[in-house]
Amino acid sequence: MRILSTGEIAQLFQISKYKIRHYIDEGILVPKRNPENGYYYFEETDIYRLYQIILFRKIGFSIQEIKESLLGEKVTPMLEQAEQNLQQKIEELVDIQKTIQKIIHSQKEITLNEITFVNKAARYFKKVPAQMLDNNAINYSQAAKHNLPNLEEPFYIFSESDNGVICLKSTKEISDYTFPDGEYACKTFIAENEATIETQIKLFLDELKNPAKSMIVYENIYPSLIFPDAMVYTMEVLL
Repeated sequence: MRILSTGEIAQLFQISKYKIRHYIDEGILVPKRNPENGYYYFEETDIYRLYQIILFRKIGFSIQEIKESLLGEKVTPMLEQAEQNLQQKIEELVDIQKTIQKIIHSQKEITLNEITFVNKAARYFKKVPAQMLDNNAINYSQAAKHNLPNLEEPFYIFSESDNGVICLKSTKEISDYTFPDGEYACKTFIAENEATIETQIKLFLDELKNPAKSMIVYENIYPSLIFPDAMVYTMEVLL
């Protein structure tokens, strides 16, 4: 293979001459110099080394880490660590992708300001302990210390005896409220404040033909992420 100049190798790898010179100054790329004009020239081993450097930089390693691995013959351990790091990033990105897909799907599927009828499986809810509430809202700092499950999805239960009790999903054995399987009348709306929620609850109950003995109200987390200054709530009543 013929030798290449700095300009030619820069074009080959689509990087700047400045970056190549930086690698030379750092001592991780050591091409020979033409004694007549002082210009660097690159042989096949230099091209291979530059490919290594570019790969390691893309992976995320610093110049110092590259220098230590190449000079100390620690390339294999470095790549093994890089593979682990990349796998973790891939898994994080997949989780982010799934969240984005859920947001998009929920936005397409949701019906606002209309009563729909949906069959639901039996659900069970347990009250959030009073000591973990602050101004009728969950104190997430306190709740997290006690490892309360399903904190990301609170529900508000309205019944003949209770009004807006904050609950979390639970199992049948420890539940305070049971909503049996069956057909539920549901209505979803956008709420900019608490007054809007109260108004929508009243309208929903007025629209139902039969009086409701109990009702669930909860925020739809994924569609809510679409709106910067509002939240999407759903109300459900067993028919």
